[in-house]
Amino acid sequence: MTPGRGRAVAEIDTSAFASNLAVAASRHAGARLLPVIKANGYGHELEFVASVLMSDEVRGIPLTGCAVASLVEAEKLRAYGWQLPIVLLPGFVTEDELYQAHELRLDPVVHSAYQARLLLAAIAADDSCKPKRVWLKANTGMHRLGLNESDWLAAFRSISAVPGIEVVVMSHLAGADDLDSPATRQQQALFEGLLAQVPTKNSRSLAASGGLLAWPTTHYDIARPGIMLYGSSPFAERSAASIGLKPVMTLRSRLIAINALSKGDAVGYGGTFVASAAMQIGVVSIGYGDGYPRKAPTGTPVLVQTPTGFVRTRLIGRVSMDMITIDVTGLNCAVNAGVVLWGEGLPADEIAAACGTIAYELFCQVTPRVPRLVSAFLKQEAERS
Repeated sequence: MTPGRGRAVAEIDTSAFASNLAVAASRHAGARLLPVIKANGYGHELEFVASVLMSDEVRGIPLTGCAVASLVEAEKLRAYGWQLPIVLLPGFVTEDELYQAHELRLDPVVHSAYQARLLLAAIAADDSCKPKRVWLKANTGMHRLGLNESDWLAAFRSISAVPGIEVVVMSHLAGADDLDSPATRQQQALFEGLLAQVPTKNSRSLAASGGLLAWPTTHYDIARPGIMLYGSSPFAERSAASIGLKPVMTLRSRLIAINALSKGDAVGYGGTFVASAAMQIGVVSIGYGDGYPRKAPTGTPVLVQTPTGFVRTRLIGRVSMDMITIDVTGLNCAVNAGVVLWGEGLPADEIAAACGTIAYELFCQVTPRVPRLVSAFLKQEAERS
C-alpha cells in the first residue's frame, strides 16, 4: 500500500500490459491486432490502457485500432488523442447514435438487419455520413449478436455496393476457452462457408483471446485480444503465467486493526466464522464498496506484509462494504502493513476461482473510489516518502 493513499489502490503496471500485448502479437505473427479496451479498459482505466497503445513501447506491433462497447468510451478516447480506428462493438441502435458514431469516426459493427437498413437509408439521405469501414457480424453459433447466413449475405452485398466502404467479415467464438469442445471447429466451419461466398479482399476477424492462444486456424487477418492483455488466462486449466502473461492490476490495501480472538468468538456480520482456538485477525480497509467480491468465502487467499516479505493467508468471515477480516495468527504483522488482494504474487484467476466467477468480473467491478495509479508513479512516490 502506498503511503498516504488511505483505503485501497489499484496499481496498474503499464509495462505488463505492453508485455501481454507482445505475447498476443507473437501468437498472431504477420497479422493485425484489435485490442479490446471496453468497460474502462476492463476496469484498468481507459486512458492508462490507451496511453500504452499510443506509446513507443508498443511500436512495431501491428495494431488496426481498438474496440470499445459504448459511444461514451469512444468519445473519451478521441478526447484523449486517439487517432487510430475505433470499433464500436454493439454498433448503433438509433439514427442519432449512427450520426454520433460518424462524428467520432467510428467503425460500427453491424449485427442485425435493422442496422443495415438504417445505415443504408442514412447514406442514401446523406452520403457524407458513411463510415470508412463496417464490421459485419455473422452468427456462427453463439446466438447472441450476429446475422444468420442469408441475412448476412444480403447485408454484405448491399453494404459492399456502396463505394468507399470497406467491409470486415467477423464473428465471435462462444467456447474457445474449452479446448475439448467441438463448438469452435463448428463455428469456424460456418465462418468458412461465409468466406467462400465473398471476395477474398475482405479482412476477416474471428478470434479473441481464447482463439488467439489456442486455436491458430481461427486467427485470420485481425485478432481481438481482450482479457489476456490484462494478465488473466481465458482457460480454467492453464495459468496466465504458463502462457507468459503478467498481471496488470494489483489491488492493494492495508491493515487498519489487529484483534485477538478467543476460542468460540464469531467474526463479522452473521458470525459465519467462529474461532476454533485463540487467534489473531487483521482488519483490512477494503470491501464490496470498493469492488472486492462480497461472495468471497472464508479461505479465499490474501497476501499480507510481514518483516520478511508478503506471505499468504486467508480471508475469514463475511465481506463487508468497507472491510474484510483475515487470519494473521503467528504472522508478526503490524497495523498499516500492506495487503494484496490480487495481482503481483497472487493471480486474479485464483481469486476468481475461489469466488465462483472470472477475473473479468473482478477487474470490472473495482469501484471508482479506488484510485487507479500507474506503477511508475507509485514507485516515484514511495522513493520520495
